[in-house]
Amino acid sequence: MIYTVTLNPSLDRVIWVDEIKTDDSIRIQTERDYAGGKGIDASRVVKTLGGDTIATGFLGSFTGLHLEGLLINEGVTCDFVKIAQETRSNVIIFTNKSKDHIAFNSKGPDITPYDLATLFNKITNLNSSPSFVLLGGSLPLGVTESIYGQLIYALKSKGIKVALDADNEPLKIGLKEKPNLIKPNSHEFQRLIEKKVETDQEIIREGQKFIQQGIEIIIVSMGSRGLVVFDKDLAFHITPPKIEVKSTIGSGDSTLAAFLLGLEQGKKIDECGIMGAAAGAATAMSPGVELVRLNDYEKLFKDVKCEQILI
Repeated sequence: MIYTVTLNPSLDRVIWVDEIKTDDSIRIQTERDYAGGKGIDASRVVKTLGGDTIATGFLGSFTGLHLEGLLINEGVTCDFVKIAQETRSNVIIFTNKSKDHIAFNSKGPDITPYDLATLFNKITNLNSSPSFVLLGGSLPLGVTESIYGQLIYALKSKGIKVALDADNEPLKIGLKEKPNLIKPNSHEFQRLIEKKVETDQEIIREGQKFIQQGIEIIIVSMGSRGLVVFDKDLAFHITPPKIEVKSTIGSGDSTLAAFLLGLEQGKKIDECGIMGAAAGAATAMSPGVELVRLNDYEKLFKDVKCEQILI
């Protein structure tokens, strides 16, 4: 069981138009709603790939119930804390002619201390024993940047493994409590180490400093260049096959979800990395903010390349 925590979920309203013109009416070609947020995306992918997952976080008002209904329809088990304020809605517009997109992301609700304490106690007193708890995504108003670190400390004190997918201060503070796994993309990793790195060896050399501090596995995603995956003993560069990219939204979340599912199944980190690369590429092949389609994943999985890197 993989348990995901999304503190600032979003109902993503995705719209397709031919092109965007200013000072003119634009006819919508297609529109659709999706449940969004890092942890939520991960739960959706885990379910698609045949794993078991529970999604939690904050949901509020009509938008929150609508989002939960979308997840239920996808077979994701939900265990959210219900709040009075409305869950945020994002609007993402894709243009058919230019293939570009524009995203309007709202801030979301202001979480009360009562709601935060309710969720904190739910997460730190789980009835089941998950293989991993995934913490990820932006923070809503009313929640301080130390929250991931506090959750990691509480969960690890009970012997529960934690994966962290965050950026900037929430990632830096969270690292102090030594999550078992982190998955920054290349930009997030460079912000973390406060320097530019380009080669695999540079990434591994900088990442080993965190491994020595107690992080067990690091995944650095680099878009079409693939992944660098390493622990204290082994390192791999994993490259997905070339694809026609339709949208990269959710690719990183898909990569992490498949990787964690592989760990849960007892696979080695190179095997998990292959699963992650295939899932990330499969999501990039999907239109809008759609995630992994199982047929795409299975086809891509066979053609992912894995090369060991000497540490």
